Amino acid sequence: MSSSQQTSLGTGDAFSSVLSSLQNQRRRLEVISTNISNINTIGFKSSRMTFLEMLGQTVGKLYTPFEQGSFTATGSPTDIAVQGRSFFIIRGGDDENMFTRAGSFYFDQDGRLVNQDRLAVQGWTLNEVINGVNEDEHSVEIGSMGAIGDIVLDPDMTVGAQATTNIWLGGNLNAGKERVTNVLTSTDILNNMTGTITEPADDTTLLSDVSQFSTISTGDTIEISGTFADGTAFGPTYGTLPFTYTGTETVGDFLGAINAALGSNATATLEGGAIVITDTIPGDSQTSMNFNYTGTGTVTLPGFEVSESGYTPKAETSLVVYDSFGTAHHLTIEFTISDNMREWNWKVIPQGNETIVQGPSNNSGTGQINFDPSGNFVSMTFEDGTGILSLDPGNGAAQMTLNLNAGGGPGITGITQYNAETLLGVRHQDGQPSGKLEGISVDEDGYVTGSFSNGVIMKLAQLAVAEFDDPTSMEKSGASNFMPTNNSGDPEIGRASDFDTTLMSGHLEQSNVDLADQFIQMIDAQKGYQAASRIVSTLDRILEETTRFGR
Repeated sequence: MSSSQQTSLGTGDAFSSVLSSLQNQRRRLEVISTNISNINTIGFKSSRMTFLEMLGQTVGKLYTPFEQGSFTATGSPTDIAVQGRSFFIIRGGDDENMFTRAGSFYFDQDGRLVNQDRLAVQGWTLNEVINGVNEDEHSVEIGSMGAIGDIVLDPDMTVGAQATTNIWLGGNLNAGKERVTNVLTSTDILNNMTGTITEPADDTTLLSDVSQFSTISTGDTIEISGTFADGTAFGPTYGTLPFTYTGTETVGDFLGAINAALGSNATATLEGGAIVITDTIPGDSQTSMNFNYTGTGTVTLPGFEVSESGYTPKAETSLVVYDSFGTAHHLTIEFTISDNMREWNWKVIPQGNETIVQGPSNNSGTGQINFDPSGNFVSMTFEDGTGILSLDPGNGAAQMTLNLNAGGGPGITGITQYNAETLLGVRHQDGQPSGKLEGISVDEDGYVTGSFSNGVIMKLAQLAVAEFDDPTSMEKSGASNFMPTNNSGDPEIGRASDFDTTLMSGHLEQSNVDLADQFIQMIDAQKGYQAASRIVSTLDRILEETTRFGR
């Protein structure tokens, strides 16, 4: 082989090497240009080209280092950013799944959650009420969720009415409260006029010696009437004979007639000349006393006033229950302390056209609630022994069966009896009216939660995410989407909580392009390209000279 031929081949190898360098530097500039142009593209991941020497050639290797981008707030609940290594899953037009970090989503006219290219976001559709007492019962294991699919929500979604069956009561009944006995006292003191000075009469004083009765005559009568503590009237009309004066009766005899009229309901005594009437049973009272004199004399009969009001500690709270139509019914439950200081009587009182079907009369359910010596709940019993309150809503809806739970429930403290302020309330009831979807939110685990006009909160869907063994080896497929490769591994699909991932609703992940770094790389690529082009020029002249020698 001639020297010119050897030179030609050497020059050819040099040309081949420098041309591969030029080509790869140009590709590097293209990558840099793509990175810079996508500096504001949501979820964009910048790529990088590195060079290797292979058999005398320059080989450019393109890869996308996986780096977290910064976040920007948008306020839209369907804008979702990924904090971690996971990807959203979207379904392409050929039903092939692609993966993206660009979480700018919205619900289209068909109710599908889609990205800006109208590709459907993948996940699971749920239907779980999460604002109930037994919220833990609604947890879902990932293995039972099945295959992923499009997330579709009806914008006109409603939740149906649900009749109340359970009511959880809570609070405290004041153990320091006691019943007070009602006392009536005459407004006039009976005066004994027999002595040198006026003094209060006693039981032995003759009525004729009492100033108020000084003109009473034989045969005169005094009718005794009034009402008992429960409001029942007594007096001559009800079989009580009037007190008749025969000329020898004392103040004590007159008190005996009063006590005969009162029976076992109250007791009349004389205290300092005043007639005092004390209820037998403490508590609220309507006891009253009236005298009506019939005779020839002038008798001044005393009137009465309440010197101590009867009082029964009571507490009540209002509750709203819902029938099968979703109609609200207002009830009142009243607690009244009994003779047993650790027992209270309770009564449910409808406020409308409702009727207590199962239970005692008076259109009310009644029973007792009992506490132990430490003030803790023991039992809540029904007077009719059924343990259930049945209510006819009175509007054609199905009859309601209500369970009153005073002992608490999951996360709920029941009724106690401590020496503290009485505070009662309904902690929860499981009925609801119908409601329309008013808004959605997305939490950090990817649950799409709906809020309804009736206060119900439901988990409607959950976004699926995927992770790869080597996300840097994924292939870009445009629009900030990626496809797996042999080197990236197959996707592992699950929920954000299954990975070290947090989803941020109302935020978007920005591009991770570092503009300063891209400018530096651009200068390096420009220098490399210029150097390679000069080599080409030099080699071209050498080849030209070599060719001239050959001639």
